[in-house]
Amino acid sequence: GVQTATVTTGPGEELHVDEYGRVRVQFHWDREGKNDENSSCWIRVAQGWAGAGFGAQFLPRQGQEVVVEFINGDPDQPLVTGSVYNDDNPLPYSTDKQLNSSGIRSRSTLEGGEANYSE
Repeated sequence: GVQTATVTTGPGEELHVDEYGRVRVQFHWDREGKNDENSSCWIRVAQGWAGAGFGAQFLPRQGQEVVVEFINGDPDQPLVTGSVYNDDNPLPYSTDKQLNSSGIRSRSTLEGGEANYSE
C-alpha cells in the first residue's frame, strides 16, 4: 500500500541524495529509526519528466513529508511518488489571501525563507 514518510539527512544537511537523486526517509511506523541519513535504504524519486541527462528535477528536502509506494507491492522496491503539505510544511500560498494563486515557489538556500525564495 501507500505510506508517507519524512525525508532524512545527516547533521547540517538540507539535501542528502546519491548520484541518482535517491533519498532516505524515516517511516512514521519506525520507532527505532534514528531519523538520520541511515534511516532507510536509498529510495528513487519519481519525476514528472526524466530522461538521459534531461528532464525535471525536484528533490525532496529534509523534513518534507513524502508519499512512498512500492512497485508491484514489493517492499524491497520503494518509490517516492509525491510530497504532501502538513503542519510542519504548510502551503506556499495562503488559502485566506491567495486562494486563486497557482505556481511554483522554490527555496534554494539552506534555511531559506520568504526573503530568499524563487517564484
